[in-house]
Amino acid sequence: MKGAFVTVLRCAGALTLSMLGAAGCGDGVGGDPKEGDATVEIFSWWASPSESKALQALIDVHRRAHPGVEVINNTAGVQRTVLEQRLDERMATGKPPDVFQVHGGVRLMDWVKYNGVEGENKLEPLDDVAASSGWLSTVPESVVETVTHDGRVYAVPVNVHRLNCLFYNKRLFAQNELTPPTTLDELYAVNEAFAAQGVTPLAVAAQDPSTPANLMWEHLFVMSAGAQYYDDLFKGRLATPDTPEVRAALAAVPEALKYMNPDAEELRWVDGVELVGQGKAAMYMDGDWVKAEFQARGYTLDEDFGMVTVGEDAFVYVVDTFVLPRGASHRGAALDLLATMGSVEGQDALNPLKGSIPSRIDADLGRYDPLSRKAMEDARSPQTRFVPARNLSAPRAFFDPIDRAFWEFVKDGNTDKMILAMLAHYYIIQDYYARL
Repeated sequence: MKGAFVTVLRCAGALTLSMLGAAGCGDGVGGDPKEGDATVEIFSWWASPSESKALQALIDVHRRAHPGVEVINNTAGVQRTVLEQRLDERMATGKPPDVFQVHGGVRLMDWVKYNGVEGENKLEPLDDVAASSGWLSTVPESVVETVTHDGRVYAVPVNVHRLNCLFYNKRLFAQNELTPPTTLDELYAVNEAFAAQGVTPLAVAAQDPSTPANLMWEHLFVMSAGAQYYDDLFKGRLATPDTPEVRAALAAVPEALKYMNPDAEELRWVDGVELVGQGKAAMYMDGDWVKAEFQARGYTLDEDFGMVTVGEDAFVYVVDTFVLPRGASHRGAALDLLATMGSVEGQDALNPLKGSIPSRIDADLGRYDPLSRKAMEDARSPQTRFVPARNLSAPRAFFDPIDRAFWEFVKDGNTDKMILAMLAHYYIIQDYYARL
């Protein structure tokens, strides 16, 4: 998918950053609340300090335009796994929230083709919302594809997150005269240098097995095998996952995690952020939402912490979206909220606080920090390998067992057992794409 993002930006007529800054066109915000729809219930997994602050900023934009509407977030502070279970229960019993969050791509299609059945659709199409908010012509085609099925739009993409990021404690690196690593060899060297000083080089948070698994696939694998091979693996294009490239990436794990913190299984991703912020660890690998979490905790970009991307020319992305389930109790208010989510004003309120970049290309660049502006530039560059994250590409049924198997691999180092786990489940991805 080299240059796919930039091609669409050119088609939209946005060739320069100054043209990207044309905020306010087609913002879709305004209007009175529809009669009987003075409440809208939202389900979102954004629960950390930075995430909740960003979501609240978006809701505040909506409330200014719709002062009579109350947005109720009954999932504030709820862990994502619990939220997903609660959502599954309510959808199954015909009592859905009015709006809920889902990643674009395969996760969204789980609801559009419920239980894998074409025509068993749990969501309403949002073509009218896309048109009224003006975002359909301002969102790159590669992102639009993640929310579209059979020519219909089923979700509002509110942002684009970059996953292949490495965060580091600026003072620790300066004190030890080290440069933040972007390759595996550099990572190994930095690990050894910090370990020699008694500093934990790389913080790992494994309370949720998907967090260290992200470190493996979105970071170490991309650094080892490259973005295109990553894309091929998780779109089922390989005949088998037992390849030299996969084994080489797995071989990088014990070296990369040699000196990780011993309490990893007790930590959430936000705890990993705090370890680096406090200088108890030097680095943390995760998506660009970590930048916002540092800032929400009082750490200053380029003073307390910094960020680099890993994997040459790679931009591994995930898209957060919101949808309208069939049977929503407050449909009118939900449609209004979704229109705000797709607007320039709504996205420019959310994304600077979330660490992500807006899905729209007509954002107000003055609201974004240098790292976000750099991400926008990278997304437009024809040299960038712009590939969807694994959870946009492959079914959840593959990742749940694989993520657990990966953490077992971290502890026992048994490469053959990890490969066997991948072999046992890879057919899920292959079958999914064979049916498309």
